[in-house]
Amino acid sequence: MTLWEASLPELEAWMAGQGQPLYRARQVWNWIWTKGEPDPMRMSDLPKALREALAADFPTPRLCLLHRTESRDGTQKFLWQMPGGDSVETVWIPHEGRYTVCLSSQVGCSLNCRFCATGQLGLERQLAGYEILLQAYTLRYELGLPLTHVVFMGMGEPLLNYSAVMEAFEGLVHRMGYSPRRITFSTVGIPKGIRRLAQRTEPFELAFSLHSALPEKRRALIPLAAHIPLEEIWAALADYCVRRSDWVTLEYVLLDGVNDGDEDAEALRAFVRRPLQAKVNLIEYNPVPGLPFRPSRRARAFQKKLLEQGLLATVRRSRGADIAAGCGQLARHIAG
Repeated sequence: MTLWEASLPELEAWMAGQGQPLYRARQVWNWIWTKGEPDPMRMSDLPKALREALAADFPTPRLCLLHRTESRDGTQKFLWQMPGGDSVETVWIPHEGRYTVCLSSQVGCSLNCRFCATGQLGLERQLAGYEILLQAYTLRYELGLPLTHVVFMGMGEPLLNYSAVMEAFEGLVHRMGYSPRRITFSTVGIPKGIRRLAQRTEPFELAFSLHSALPEKRRALIPLAAHIPLEEIWAALADYCVRRSDWVTLEYVLLDGVNDGDEDAEALRAFVRRPLQAKVNLIEYNPVPGLPFRPSRRARAFQKKLLEQGLLATVRRSRGADIAAGCGQLARHIAG
């Protein structure tokens, strides 16, 4: 067990085994999660022998920053070497007083969405919960960046690494002090994971990467869709809305001449039917070298069509695209 993973009761049990008073565990906890200091040897209010024993029994693996790039719009992308030697990317997005960190949950991704750079990598491995949490921790405590919101929208499909992602979520809330209301899970549509989220009580947000409400077209864009019918995903999302009395966000990357026509808008309107309650987030496509897709020229017209049909629809301006930090661009390329 690493020091990142140790709970307060586990630290108390370890202290008892060392013949130490239980308040020592709280001191360690405060060093890590309040002061941002995970190195036992720097915990100055602990006896030297205790610091040495703690360091020997609880490793504290760290992320190594390989590259840091800043966009013209202020977005920053970080390429980390993980404790196991492989690498992932994290994105930090400042915008109008909000500071959002976009966390990766897997090394690579198995889904191979046709328009996404990350999917071209394939899945290399699952990240451990503490490795996901460390991305936010390192930005906040080691690099001193403000963080107000967290999105699980980086490399990988979060709901295919559910246990580790929820471990990171609980660390964000109970260790780092973030409100669940400021945390968003994103999924390409894993019904089992959506239903598991629906059973939780914390007031987090859920975003579903739809990209087309026409089943045949969605299967062409997202190979996983051939194995999970869209209606099965709809049922899981509807269950989520009913159980939690909540809305979901439908993420929709607009691809020129692919999913931006009137029939696409009509299919999207048909998808959003009660008890599913959803708002639509239209996303500018960020071109990926070697892929044939281009940003839609009909973004505003498509939005207008949705609004006329009674849907809540916004167009999200792409951020960080010039450094390959935008949606669908994370592939461990050094740009900028």
